[in-house]
Amino acid sequence: MYRNPVRMAVSSGVWASAWYLFSYLIVGTALFGAVVPITLTSAALVIIWAGLPLLIGAAYFIRGCVVMERGRARVLVPEGLPALEPMDAAEGFFANLKAAWRNRVTLRGLAHFTLLYVPLLALSAVVFAVWLAFLALITVPIWYRYLPYDFDGQRIHGMAWGYFPHGPHGKDAVGFWIGSDLSAAVAAVVALVLFLAWNYVLVATARVHATAMRAVISGTGDPLAPARRVLESPGPLSAASRASASPTQT
Repeated sequence: MYRNPVRMAVSSGVWASAWYLFSYLIVGTALFGAVVPITLTSAALVIIWAGLPLLIGAAYFIRGCVVMERGRARVLVPEGLPALEPMDAAEGFFANLKAAWRNRVTLRGLAHFTLLYVPLLALSAVVFAVWLAFLALITVPIWYRYLPYDFDGQRIHGMAWGYFPHGPHGKDAVGFWIGSDLSAAVAAVVALVLFLAWNYVLVATARVHATAMRAVISGTGDPLAPARRVLESPGPLSAASRASASPTQT
């Protein structure tokens, strides 16, 4: 993030975050609508054995959805995520079934596409909608005069920020009425300030979203990677040093 809000607004991070949140509204909903019925149908058909091969297929389908979601996250993580944990090789039908559903990618992917769908959807929808509203209101001087507003059998043109039951100058009016170029310019300036501030909320929300995705369905790193790096780097513990230090057998 940039401290300068203007620089922040024109940075690629803001627009990538906006696209990431917006695309989740479509892609996340589609994946939820596919994963849930496929998994439930496969589980229900287990009682007549027909669901067993379907369960294996469902596990691989969930894994494919995980790959798709990881690809979508590249707009925020250009370097990509760690490699996915491979599916364990097994011999026999039931061994493959057990391996498929004991795999952490399958289980975490199922949790991500079902349990986290509603909170992530709500968060994405609210933050993106507010950001888009502020962005649109910056241009209010262009189109405010084309908005009809009806009250007490009359029709005028303008935009109401508040409650105006009897018109912009009537009784019980509360809020700000945009009915002139000056008031529209004031509204645009306010919207611009709010837009610049909300960009930080947008980017932070996208990062939280991506962090949740990374924690649930990203690949697991090699737990011995630090030790491997020490052994492979030059030094007294490197493999080459140990080989040269070993006595020559004659």
